[in-house]
Amino acid sequence: MTTHRLYALACAAALLTISLVAKSADAPTRTADILAQQQTIRTDMKAKRDRYANLPRDAQKSVLSDQEKLEKLLEGKADTSQLASADQAEVRRLMARIEATIRNNQDERLVCMQEARTGSNYVTRVCRTPTEIRARKEADEKLLKEEASRLKCTEAAGCV
Repeated sequence: MTTHRLYALACAAALLTISLVAKSADAPTRTADILAQQQTIRTDMKAKRDRYANLPRDAQKSVLSDQEKLEKLLEGKADTSQLASADQAEVRRLMARIEATIRNNQDERLVCMQEARTGSNYVTRVCRTPTEIRARKEADEKLLKEEASRLKCTEAAGCV
């Protein structure tokens, strides 16, 4: 085979892959499936299960508001193909926003800060998740309490 033919075949394969991906993205989705997924999110959020355990109140309100809008758009429809194209886009936007709100408020994000190294004047940039920060703070407080309970202080002898 010549180079031109191989190039043409590769281009055709790429175009076919792109068209299949585009069709699958626009494929109609059953309304019942979307609503069931949103009900599961709502139930897990209310029970503070799994990835919803530490979801802030304002993020919960945002998710619930978007879910209400989604339900109104899908009301009386069997699948998304029955919606106008603008409404289909709005459904995709709302679903993406719900997922992004949940994902962005999880403790998987990193918080970076400058910390001085013990016994040094140098600072180091340290990144941790909020969960790691809380755990470290609790461990430090526990250690301080243990040390304080070991000290016996009197006015006459001082602390020993």
